[in-house]
Amino acid sequence: MPEKRKCRITIFIPISILSDVPSLIEKTFKVGQLARSASIFRVDRIVVYKDSPSASREDAFLIRDLLSYAETPQYLRRRIFPIMDNLKYAGLIPPLRTPHHPLESTEASFREGLVLSSDSKGSRVDVGLKKPVDCSSPLTVNKRVTMKLVNGAWLPASKEEVPLYWGYSFSLEFKGITQLIAAGQYDSVIATSRIGSPLATIAKDMKRAFSDCKNLAILFGSPGEGLHEILKREGTRIEDVADLIVNAVHDQGTATIRTEEAVAISLAAFTSIEDLQPC
Repeated sequence: MPEKRKCRITIFIPISILSDVPSLIEKTFKVGQLARSASIFRVDRIVVYKDSPSASREDAFLIRDLLSYAETPQYLRRRIFPIMDNLKYAGLIPPLRTPHHPLESTEASFREGLVLSSDSKGSRVDVGLKKPVDCSSPLTVNKRVTMKLVNGAWLPASKEEVPLYWGYSFSLEFKGITQLIAAGQYDSVIATSRIGSPLATIAKDMKRAFSDCKNLAILFGSPGEGLHEILKREGTRIEDVADLIVNAVHDQGTATIRTEEAVAISLAAFTSIEDLQPC
């Protein structure tokens, strides 16, 4: 089972990621690709930022709903999400199959659950088994909780206690990158850009960034604008925000690379660099 990364990774995605596709089906599929890429490469947090004054609030809330739905274990979705237009095609999102999405028959020491009832004597929690489990702790009804199995008893736990990769958290921010990075307390910030340094030329710096930091931010531009243009509109330069500016696809064969493609390509390339052994 995949363990947590030693370096916590947050990726920044623009609201305008959906601006180049018109239909709800296409938008749903695109967000599903993003959810899969984030899960495959053990991203800890996804921040969706406002990249333009004209960024669609409707698309912002759609991204929020779809990423939240995808991250929620299948056995809890009907309890947590009401019927809504934004989730009309959510069935197109492929299962993430992360450790916190176990099958009913899977033996697991940790499970995500939803509190069904609670009083001073304890709680009943749906953790995706045939029957809800009993917990001796009073918990908040209708709240999602992480549970751990200890000597046959289910107890509430924090996500920090789970040694495995436990999915991504999500944050929708109607703020620009500059403000979010300044408030984020990141040890290192990597910007992806077509005009950045080829990955091969800064591999040692990338390796060091992953090895030396506990909180790493990776920034992505929109389908219509790169990070240079987005940050210029915020009144700053990409060099003032990012420690490294990387071109993960040197000499690309297409005129453009879509944001969801850039996410998958970059995370794959960066993970390869992270896994390199010192010479």
